[in-house]
Amino acid sequence: MSDRLFARGHRLTAARIGAAVSAAVLIACNTDKILEVTDPDVAKPESLQGATALPTLRAGAIGNFGVAYNGGNADVEQTHLSGLLADELINTETFPTRIEIDQRAMTLSNTSLIGTFFDLTRARASGELAISTYKESAVSKADSTGFPEVLALNGLTYILFAENYCGAVPVSMQNPDGTFTFGGPESTNTLLDSAISKANQALAVQGTPLTATFKSLAQIAKGRALLNKADFANAALAVAGVPTTFQYNYLHSETTGRQNNGTWLLTSSVGRFGQANIEAGVGLPYQTDGDLKKTSGVIDPRVADSVARRGATNNPRGFDGVTTQWVQAKYPARSSSITIADGVEARLIEAEAALQGSDPAGALVILNALRSNAALLSLRGYPAGSLAPLTLQVTPAAQEDQLFKERAYWLYLTSHRLGDLRRLLRAPYSRAVNTVFPNGPYFKGGTYGTDVNVPVPFQEQNNPEYTAGSCKQNEA
Repeated sequence: MSDRLFARGHRLTAARIGAAVSAAVLIACNTDKILEVTDPDVAKPESLQGATALPTLRAGAIGNFGVAYNGGNADVEQTHLSGLLADELINTETFPTRIEIDQRAMTLSNTSLIGTFFDLTRARASGELAISTYKESAVSKADSTGFPEVLALNGLTYILFAENYCGAVPVSMQNPDGTFTFGGPESTNTLLDSAISKANQALAVQGTPLTATFKSLAQIAKGRALLNKADFANAALAVAGVPTTFQYNYLHSETTGRQNNGTWLLTSSVGRFGQANIEAGVGLPYQTDGDLKKTSGVIDPRVADSVARRGATNNPRGFDGVTTQWVQAKYPARSSSITIADGVEARLIEAEAALQGSDPAGALVILNALRSNAALLSLRGYPAGSLAPLTLQVTPAAQEDQLFKERAYWLYLTSHRLGDLRRLLRAPYSRAVNTVFPNGPYFKGGTYGTDVNVPVPFQEQNNPEYTAGSCKQNEA
């Protein structure tokens, strides 16, 4: 669905053209009338109220979510932000603000983070506006078309705030009269509870508006939130019945930068970020496992990549002219779609619940069923038989490593990895930070910092209800 709105067109007959010319002559003689606009192309607030506005509000909520998730609107959006702070991407350019993200040393005044935060805030707020209008104005099933979808996506905005940001995110609201109700910092668990509430509301919608697609989307949003709360059993129950081949995708477009696939833009187009490979000796071997040009060994299609040949000199370097530019192959075009939720994530949640329920063999069965699912491999464009079965690991730590690697590869570059690394720091995993996040000497000079999440930008200090000190960048 496009996030663009178009002004209505008009057809002028010869008589109307003549009348328009006459009117123009009269207006030209009256300076008070020159700047009057009788048919503006911009929607007024009153036109976005009531049941007739619901399709527009729904489109806006979907479009704003897609931009915040993986658009080309800001320096980074949630998918690239998660990948850069985690171990999926490395910086291959020169902008110090984005180097700060990769180096885990972000300052509150980092200008690259302003648009990122505001885009996700805009997505949340536009979803809230649509939800309140549905609740106030929908009087029929036809009016409620898309209501569960908007609720589920709104819940996902809260999840992204919970996974990627420090546990002190302000949730402010704009009132109908244009004033603001400022919100104080909300903890990670509070944000996740809001997401669960939105998912439950979506699942409670009666009748035809709750399509099979929107039901599965809401189930996965709920399961993801519960997983972040370490409520493994209920997370698995939440996603039960979601088809393994289910996908909910955001359709990017070549039309405007806002609608472009932002990951393609920053990796393939301008060479700002490259695919990482065992970053700082801690991260996963994305390059090695996905190298499309290697002559021996198995290629994992889920993290496929290759060295990009850029410019007239055919130089395989990033924008900085120094770092080798390994480019992800998951999003090969400006218009490549991105998966927001799918059945694979549902199965991965069930596998983790099994592992936490002292059933590593059952978890392995689920993981291998994904790797051998011919319909799923075909849907994703992977060669048949390209994923060999896994073997049962002996120790609990090795079993966890196997599960989280499968999550990392299946959910590669979809803004899941940072949340997963932070979960590994919390109970029941309780791993040390330096065994999870890249650390030590930074390859562009200096050392990695201590950030494990993204700060709320400096501008939010204008919010009288927000205390900047509540944002702890080194806490899971």
